[in-house]
Amino acid sequence: MLASESYKLESDSIDESEKSTIYSIAPETVKVITEMDDMEVITRLGELDGGFQCLLDKVKRDLHAAKDVAMFLKKRAAIEEEYGKQMNKLVQTTTESYDKLHCKPNTYGTIWTSFLKVHEAIGDQRIKFASDIAEVADDVQIMCKDTEKSRKQIKEIGYRHDRIRLESELALEKSKQKYDLSSEDWERAILAKSSMDDTHIPKKGLFKSNKTPSQLKRQVDDSYAKANQAHAAYKIQLGTTNATRNDYFNSQLPSDIKTLKSAGDECCTAIRYQLARYAFTFEEALTADGLALDNDDGNGLRSLTEKIDFYNDTAELVKEFKIKATKLNKSDIPYQEYPMSSPALNILKPNPVFAVNLVKLMERDKDEIPLIVVKCADAVEKAGLKTVGLYRMSGTSTQIQRLKSSFDRNCATIDLSTDENSTDVNNVTSVLKLWFRELPDPLFPQSSYQHFMNAAKIENDRMRVLGLHTIINDLPDAHYATLKYIMRHLDKVQQYQEFNKMTTANLSTIFGMTLLGGDQNKSITSVEDNQRLADTHWHVKVIQTILENYRLIFEPDEE
Repeated sequence: MLASESYKLESDSIDESEKSTIYSIAPETVKVITEMDDMEVITRLGELDGGFQCLLDKVKRDLHAAKDVAMFLKKRAAIEEEYGKQMNKLVQTTTESYDKLHCKPNTYGTIWTSFLKVHEAIGDQRIKFASDIAEVADDVQIMCKDTEKSRKQIKEIGYRHDRIRLESELALEKSKQKYDLSSEDWERAILAKSSMDDTHIPKKGLFKSNKTPSQLKRQVDDSYAKANQAHAAYKIQLGTTNATRNDYFNSQLPSDIKTLKSAGDECCTAIRYQLARYAFTFEEALTADGLALDNDDGNGLRSLTEKIDFYNDTAELVKEFKIKATKLNKSDIPYQEYPMSSPALNILKPNPVFAVNLVKLMERDKDEIPLIVVKCADAVEKAGLKTVGLYRMSGTSTQIQRLKSSFDRNCATIDLSTDENSTDVNNVTSVLKLWFRELPDPLFPQSSYQHFMNAAKIENDRMRVLGLHTIINDLPDAHYATLKYIMRHLDKVQQYQEFNKMTTANLSTIFGMTLLGGDQNKSITSVEDNQRLADTHWHVKVIQTILENYRLIFEPDEE
């Protein structure tokens, strides 16, 4: 039977009535019960084969458990010590850093210093906690060494006792074998002698012998003497072996088990005590940390934090700074464009189309409608009328700037149908909108701006259309032709609103500020700018009215 199998306290065999009796025992009888339990364990282990070894194994496992406890506590102590040291180091460096940057104390500085001291106290407490844990770990290690030494001594004594018993049983076995052999020889001699009697002739001559009767008699006497001597020796050894066994089973084995159990109990008790000691030390450390964090004296972190008065600190700072500081110059910094030379400008922009007055552009290029407008509108109508969000979605900034530079260098050579330029129609629409926004004088000229605003505010739809028609007819030729062309283009765009989702209202919202001037992204710096932003609604109203009445205003029969 294995030792681990033989060591069972048989707690499962205790019925409910026995359990209730045990649990109801008065406190003063606990010591007696413990002693009874010890005797029961010793008795049961003494009755089982391998009981002593089972208890040896248990004590060994208890030792391993104690060593694990010691190792855990050692490592925990190292962690806590490192934590405490790092906390104190952090407090020191932070304090030095603050002192270098802040020469004059304020409420924040005073509280911050106290705040750091709280953490320094926590660091010191952690270092003390680490020392207490290390002390517990050392005590556990000492206990492990003592228990291991005791176990080894008890093991040697127990093995010696068991070895004496086994040797005695082996001697008995040898004595019994000698007794059996001598008795067998005596029996054989008796049967041989009796075979000489005619009345006892053995069948098939089993005991037939050539010896004389006198020789056979002497053989019987000799074998008898040897058998008798072996028998006496066997009985003596039997008594000795039984005495040894009785002493072993009734005295030595129980004593060895009891001593071993006592050593194991001391180990287990010590583990429990040291763990309880560690738990108490841990509780003390946590309590100390809690008092450092907040206490009745108002020096805890929460109480300290509540004492910080940033408003007063800021007011004091501003008051002191005002004495020695000068007032800021808040006027706008004027834009200063780099004065590039004329040769360089002619190289970069031999025939610029961006930021060029519309009238001058017509006179220079001899085109009624700017070529950039025609090319962009034509590209959109050929490939982009069904694009969702047309004119609402922006293109890629780098591509827009590339197209702008290309148009400025030589507008006539630009081919918007190439793979590079036709990849995203939003790049083309963004360039066209950019061109309108950069016009020095918007498509709806500044001189006519207020007339358009007044016409947009006319409530009667028919009168509003007539008013806009009159103003548009008075526009300079370059402005009139370009406006008519772009409105024809936008009218075509809105005809595909089923696909591009761009209704007249959507297009008017986009082109309101673009065509009438005034950039929504421009910062407000004057009363006029404020008025422009307030008139955004009327910008949209102008464009929407013109788009909705495009054929009436521009007389399609002239196309």
